[in-house]
Amino acid sequence: MPKSASTLTLNNTTYPVLHTHVLVIGSGAASLSCAVHLKRMGCDDLLIVTDNRNGGTSRNTGSDKQTYYKLSDSTTLPDSPYAMVNSYTQGGAVHGDIAFVETQNSSRAFYNLISLGVPFPYNKYGGFVGYKTDHDPSNRGTSLGPFTSKIMVEQLQKEVDHLQIELLDHHDVVRLLVDDNDMAIGALMVDKHQCETESMGFKVVLAEHVVLGTGGPANFYKASVYPRVHFGSIGLAFEVGAEAVNLTESQYGIASTKFRWNLSGSYQQVLPRYMSTDKDGSNPVDFLIPYFSSWQDLTRAVFLKGYQWPFDAAKVPDEGSSLIDLLVYNETIVKGRRVYLDFTTNLQGDPSWGTFGKESVDETALHYLEASKAWDQTPYKRLKRLNPIAIELYLTHNIDISKEPLEVDVCAQHNNGGLSGDIWWESTSIKHLYPIGEINGSHGVSRPGGSALNSGQVGALRAATRIMGYETHNNYTFEEKSQAIPSSVEEIVTYCTKWTSRFSQSSESIQEAKGKLDSILAEMQQRMSAAAGPIRSLSLVQEKLREAIAQQKSALQDLALPPVLVPRALRLRHMLIAQVWYLFAVEQYIKQGGGSRGSFLIVGKEGIPAHEKLLNYSIIPENVEFRKVVQVLYNDSEGSLQTRNDLCREVPTQSFWFERVWADFRDKKYFD
Repeated sequence: MPKSASTLTLNNTTYPVLHTHVLVIGSGAASLSCAVHLKRMGCDDLLIVTDNRNGGTSRNTGSDKQTYYKLSDSTTLPDSPYAMVNSYTQGGAVHGDIAFVETQNSSRAFYNLISLGVPFPYNKYGGFVGYKTDHDPSNRGTSLGPFTSKIMVEQLQKEVDHLQIELLDHHDVVRLLVDDNDMAIGALMVDKHQCETESMGFKVVLAEHVVLGTGGPANFYKASVYPRVHFGSIGLAFEVGAEAVNLTESQYGIASTKFRWNLSGSYQQVLPRYMSTDKDGSNPVDFLIPYFSSWQDLTRAVFLKGYQWPFDAAKVPDEGSSLIDLLVYNETIVKGRRVYLDFTTNLQGDPSWGTFGKESVDETALHYLEASKAWDQTPYKRLKRLNPIAIELYLTHNIDISKEPLEVDVCAQHNNGGLSGDIWWESTSIKHLYPIGEINGSHGVSRPGGSALNSGQVGALRAATRIMGYETHNNYTFEEKSQAIPSSVEEIVTYCTKWTSRFSQSSESIQEAKGKLDSILAEMQQRMSAAAGPIRSLSLVQEKLREAIAQQKSALQDLALPPVLVPRALRLRHMLIAQVWYLFAVEQYIKQGGGSRGSFLIVGKEGIPAHEKLLNYSIIPENVEFRKVVQVLYNDSEGSLQTRNDLCREVPTQSFWFERVWADFRDKKYFD
């Protein structure tokens, strides 16, 4: 346990101050991996802080076959980091050197997981075979089924425990601490079990290095497949001046909403029925039918939705698979109806097409199902043959898809953008701050499926290596760092004192106070789903940006809160900051003429209709020149948000002569 190196007294209240060399914030796959690497490299003075060790996306999300993307080691086709990097950069808005690091270190990161007991499947000769995934020209995908990342976290947690790395649970980080030289020096956190004490649970952690691995903005959207126990904290970094990249780029896809889960892969390949109803469940309609020309076109689109699960602007025209996402969005958001996937009944078609059967199914879909020995009379029976685990998954959440349909929506699933980092995953604007995992914006427009898991593991390794390579290792001066604490801490404490003082003088109940926070959050979520989801327009984004700025300034000012709700309000505070950054990024991208790309459509009167029967969606085509740049958001000297477009750096092509590399390695010149 880090020692209480000192205390901080503000307004007659004393707060403990802990001291550690490295502070790791978050308990997902990237954070735990970084802590393990640090310990193995000789760092004995480190601390993991998390709001919920059993929360987060890594532990609580997945799909029918959650993918880990890695360099191939057992195929007849040759593979290399140089071949793999093309899969990363072809989507655009990616720095080639960072993508190259992810591919160069792919095997090292993957085999570290193997050494920890993560049971990725291999053949009898020991080769870790793979399959093709999204945006993948090779067969680099591997999987443990629905819970790949969950199993990774469990094995990493075992190693954390084995190495006796200290972890503080139920501690919410509410402010990052940065000194006058733009260097991270620690964090202010709240012990959620001590909110009722005089200090309201506040503690300061001073650190030489801060690793931030708290995932994406999970609670931003009304339609979201992020687990309900995950919130995200990227606004903490924005508040202290960390640069951000590509905040325009998120992934959206069809997911169930009662139990949040991606409906990719097998769930689509068995050709379930799509239908919508009124809010009360009446008036069922097979809403896909009018937009497809034949059984073959409809079944092809539904089947391909399994392979092409994220919504993709390029796959909307010509009755492509992402036309389905657009039609689901039109039913739920525009018409206000409810949409379901029904596995008990086959797809319905236009009467002129004839009846559904083998002869009416697209040949690619039929070949796959027959080759998999999964053809049967209903989608449920086909799924039972193809992937019974996908059925069991819902049964564990008291949902029997043999009897009830799954309610679905087009949900936010992953943030491809995030904080800006260099090739060592160190922030480009805040020294000694290391954003790793989803919070690092390294992915660009359209990453290969499963590459986020690879990126998290590589980023963890690189951050640990950079931290241990600093010459200042173990030369931490507590007195120097402590001078920068009071003003940052006092601002937050003052907020909270005002909230709790008002509550003690009011007649409000805890439930009423909670209701106000929930209302602020719901307003934000509706705004983000409407303006920064898969369908975007300049006028709506500008309107919602003005609302977001006003909400950030005023929503929390006059609250009356009991101490137990203080952590929730502080979390909401940095989410409101982040909301403004994301909407500003989208506004600037559209104003500059970026157009539709990746997982979103830009619509406007000057666009091209998505479909002859969907005239309300006129798609503004992509300006592909924007794939050559990375959008950067930052605060100027006066604290105003600004953007710039940095040219994407090329993939390194220099010759790595062994003797020179060895010499540089001995002298640690590779950090230069």
